[in-house]
Amino acid sequence: MTLYIDVYFLINFTVDVLSLYFAAIFSKIPTTSRRLIISALLGAFFAVGIVFLPEIPLLKLISSAVSLFIIGYAATKRVKIKRKIKFIFAFLLFEALFGGVVSFLWGILDSRLSNFFSSVEGGAVNRKMLFFSIIVLLSIGVFKMLVSFFSNIQSEGSVEVEISFLDKSARLEAFIDSGNLAVDPMDMTPVMLLKKDAAANLLPDNIINLSDPDTIEKNARKRIRLIPISRGGATHVLTGVKPDSVKILKEGKTEEISVTIAIDKEGGTYGGFGVLMPSAALDDVVL
Repeated sequence: MTLYIDVYFLINFTVDVLSLYFAAIFSKIPTTSRRLIISALLGAFFAVGIVFLPEIPLLKLISSAVSLFIIGYAATKRVKIKRKIKFIFAFLLFEALFGGVVSFLWGILDSRLSNFFSSVEGGAVNRKMLFFSIIVLLSIGVFKMLVSFFSNIQSEGSVEVEISFLDKSARLEAFIDSGNLAVDPMDMTPVMLLKKDAAANLLPDNIINLSDPDTIEKNARKRIRLIPISRGGATHVLTGVKPDSVKILKEGKTEEISVTIAIDKEGGTYGGFGVLMPSAALDDVVL
């Protein structure tokens, strides 16, 4: 059997892009298209490189494990190790799923398009596989565009939260949004966005309208964060704080979660709520 390296690379790249993209959604890992593409390219290079290794099972197993770690690290960067592991397992799951789908579709196309490609100079199998890979790449682009279009309205309901900061606490209804991928650059925890009027029930005015840090008491000052978020194709920096606690309230029970609060003075409607809760913060909470 002849193996066309360029076609083999392209097919591995397309499957890796799909698998990484859905793994990021499934495991709610904040990432970027650039990281996913770089990870998929690394995966395709490793797949081609492993082909040229000697036929020693242990060597190929170790090489595959190393490549999996590098791919996962490149896609998730500074995410905590527990979430990296979750992402890698999700990636393996989707890799097996999409690999099977590609093989199935290849079997169908092989029988139906053989006559058309048999007239193409340079080898029918090579051209058929290349043609199929290009279709997959175009499909990814269309799907990515649709997901980006609908990302602003993608949500998972609402939840009641109790937020405590210094000597104050407030109970608020939060809108759960899987499109909120903001993270605290200090510890990589998810970021919960508060509209200005909701923040006024909890935080001092000199934090909400941060201008002179010296006016903020020492205990509060060390909790101040600067949180970058992407909106409308631009990056904005919001004032944030680390709360004493954030608890999910449900049926008389409470579960504490780890989040950073950011004050969003110019945000949208939040679906009529005052708080935008990232769904990534609820990974371990049963709602």
